[in-house]
Amino acid sequence: MLDFEQLAFIEKWRQRAARGIVVALDGTRGDILVTMRVGDGADHVDMRGRDNTGAVRKSRLTLGDRVTMAIEYRARDVGRATGRGVTGNLVAPGAKVQGTVTSIGEVAVVDCGTQVLVAGETLSNLSTGDEISFVVAEEGKAYLIPTR
Repeated sequence: MLDFEQLAFIEKWRQRAARGIVVALDGTRGDILVTMRVGDGADHVDMRGRDNTGAVRKSRLTLGDRVTMAIEYRARDVGRATGRGVTGNLVAPGAKVQGTVTSIGEVAVVDCGTQVLVAGETLSNLSTGDEISFVVAEEGKAYLIPTR
């Protein structure tokens, strides 16, 4: 049975979450670092984040599982975009992301071929429609969204 706090958490992240397939799991340094692949073929982007909630371990995810997950990143070195996409097709620390701001607020959304969630306080003075680039500052925070 889910309590109110769990339901509020799920509702907050559900509409921003991405659907993908688990391609890597690493639990050697404490919290599980999960990498999911979003998209198919040459157009795929991998997104990596640290599960601080324990949901990944509790759900006993394995490689190949289809999941719904929201991964929130922190940005640094924000500037104007000169293209679109993610260096190396992996959203992880040090990757350069370039795209269009589609939503601003506590959590901003940047569309770079897939939607990347960014902590709003790490992006400043932006408007919807701005073309930006940024470097991913640290491991993302991964929020596994339970599906029925």
